[in-house]
Amino acid sequence: MVVQREAELPPREPSSPIAVTGFILVAIAALYLGQGIFVPLVLAILVAFALAPVVNGLRRIGVPHMAATIVTVTLTAGMLLLISYLVVSQLMKLAADLPQYQLTIAQKVRALQETAEGGGTLDRLAGMIERLGQQVSPKVPEGETEPIPVTIANVPPSPLAGLQQLFGAFLGPLATAAIVAIFVVFLLLERQDLGDRFLKLVSRGDLRTTTKVVGESAARVSRYLLVQFVVNAVYGVLFGIGLTLIGVPNAILWGFFAAFLRYIPFVGTLLAVAFPAVVAFAVDPGWWMLASVLALYFGMELVTTNAIEPRLYGSSTGLSALAVLVAAIFWATLWGPIGLILATPLTVCLVVLGRYVPQLRFLEVVLGSEPVLAADEKLYQRLLAGKVEEAVEMAEGAIKDQGVTAYYDAVVLPALRRAEADLRNDASDLGPRRTVAQSVSALIEELAEEPGEEPPEAAAAPLVLSIGGKTELDGAAAEMVAQIAARAGLRTTTLAPMAVRPESLGQLDLTGVDLVCLCYVGPDPRSYVRYVAARLKRKDPQVRTLACLLGDAAEWADAEPATLKADGIATDLAGIERALHDLLGSAVPASGAPEAEAAGAEAVSALKEAAHRDGWLQQRCAAIAKEFDVTLALATLAAPGEDAGRGATGAAERFAREAIAEGETLVIEDVSADKAYAEDPYLLENGILFCAVVPLALAGNGVIGALSIFDDTPRDFGPDERERLAAAGRQLVADLASRRAAAAAASAA
Repeated sequence: MVVQREAELPPREPSSPIAVTGFILVAIAALYLGQGIFVPLVLAILVAFALAPVVNGLRRIGVPHMAATIVTVTLTAGMLLLISYLVVSQLMKLAADLPQYQLTIAQKVRALQETAEGGGTLDRLAGMIERLGQQVSPKVPEGETEPIPVTIANVPPSPLAGLQQLFGAFLGPLATAAIVAIFVVFLLLERQDLGDRFLKLVSRGDLRTTTKVVGESAARVSRYLLVQFVVNAVYGVLFGIGLTLIGVPNAILWGFFAAFLRYIPFVGTLLAVAFPAVVAFAVDPGWWMLASVLALYFGMELVTTNAIEPRLYGSSTGLSALAVLVAAIFWATLWGPIGLILATPLTVCLVVLGRYVPQLRFLEVVLGSEPVLAADEKLYQRLLAGKVEEAVEMAEGAIKDQGVTAYYDAVVLPALRRAEADLRNDASDLGPRRTVAQSVSALIEELAEEPGEEPPEAAAAPLVLSIGGKTELDGAAAEMVAQIAARAGLRTTTLAPMAVRPESLGQLDLTGVDLVCLCYVGPDPRSYVRYVAARLKRKDPQVRTLACLLGDAAEWADAEPATLKADGIATDLAGIERALHDLLGSAVPASGAPEAEAAGAEAVSALKEAAHRDGWLQQRCAAIAKEFDVTLALATLAAPGEDAGRGATGAAERFAREAIAEGETLVIEDVSADKAYAEDPYLLENGILFCAVVPLALAGNGVIGALSIFDDTPRDFGPDERERLAAAGRQLVADLASRRAAAAAASAA
């Protein structure tokens, strides 16, 4: 009888910093005292990680689990024995050749000593030190004799004692290797069961978080080990080939040493070149061979560390360069030389643990490679410090990718909101808020377009008055709004918040002003907006008012302009661009708007009517899905101002909107492997693993929609398939235009 227990999550009490610190100290002490157990175990786990893909591959082709494990371990042991044989044979050959190199070494040492005629510089320096020592040393008093030096000579060890010392030196590593081999076999055989027991032990009922920690740690460590093995193996082969071409003896041995020693961070590569460099010094009577070895080493290191490893490793480890150095020192202190080899994999696991365990969050912050500050936090910090130059440099790089308006909405406005929140928390500290406002003003001024020759029609453009509502932070937001209006070809003027104070509002000059933008960053400025907008309407009923509510957009989701006595409401700068066009009409060009907004509303509406008549579009999409052998095909049409994804399923909405906005083909061959979309809720819910979207363009109207295909399995989608999809989209638009023309002719008749 199977008893089923309910899943029960025990309550978790927040751990105090003292408890966390105590736990860490106890863990470090346990790792240090129990290194005899932990070192073989960790080595075995890493080897099991490396061999698990081989075992899984054998199981996929029908080999039983136990047989696959035995075959994998046997092949690995055979490979290690072969490598050991090659290394030992090369070492014996080197030992036999060493007497031949004594004469060359003596000649080079003599040449170094005889650097000047009449005695070498080194000899003169040694003589001077000896004479100084004689003068400083105390003299023996008269009548006393100098003490007779006594030399203690050790008795040469017997052959049996020497044999014991030799076996003693190898006994420890051999015992560790045997323990590791046994652990590896059991870990591979009982991997699933051990994994389940480990999850039950550490999860405390939270299987979701624990599984993510274990899965991400395993993925990162496995990728790191695979990439490191490939890089080190290729490095060792190329290094050995280079030494062979140079003429260094035992090049195979030094190539293997180079591949193995690169597992040791920082010092491993220096040791790898030290051995062949010494041999080159001993073999070649001249200096060409030594110089060639060093040149080969430095050349390969520069290419490997600066070009190859950053591209291959990528973010697989998630460690910063400083973290790798600190980890190497820490683990070497705990476990000696073997700790250097294990430092990176173990630290990767700690960083992943810090990502999901709140009490250990500091590990990811200190050791991780991901930016710890968001873009708006980083900008806010630069603005607080008054580092306008750094802020401008950050902004210029981002604006090239996303544009001014998008950057202001995504980064600058959140930074202003942070400043506003700090102002509410501590209104007495005026220095930082003034610094932020001044820095934002300087940033906006630096990002402003270079003034050019004003076109003749600019003088007749509408005049926009941008006013900060309450604080100097609102004033900084008003400057951004003015810059957006200026980029749209409007004339602009900016005023400080004191212009709309009750005592000064009556003196505000609205002559020639077509639109007033009231800018607020703080929360809930309803009363201020209503008061100022009503006063402005009484002062000049022809002037339109736009409430730029740039705080929390969620507060204004259902707000109507009439409730605020305003003519329009905008909650971000992109919305302000649209509002300028709506309120000022044809006098404002749709600056920066996507081509979808430029499409004629009548043309798109006629196309949509023709598309949906008699279910034609649905039948056509079904034919396209069958042509490309996918689960679903969708065609999305968007009129100006309409949501680009409307009419599509939730899974298609995001892709259609992006393709329409960018006007480019979007292809995701494997959603699960794409960082940007792997956790998209719509894709997960609908089981979509492949997506390809092409924009639909109509001559004279620009981009009017998108054609999307989706499938539940990943697939390769090369240039030929992309061109076929684009051709299908063009044919779809052409057929739609034909149906629209036929309908228009029929109605005219």
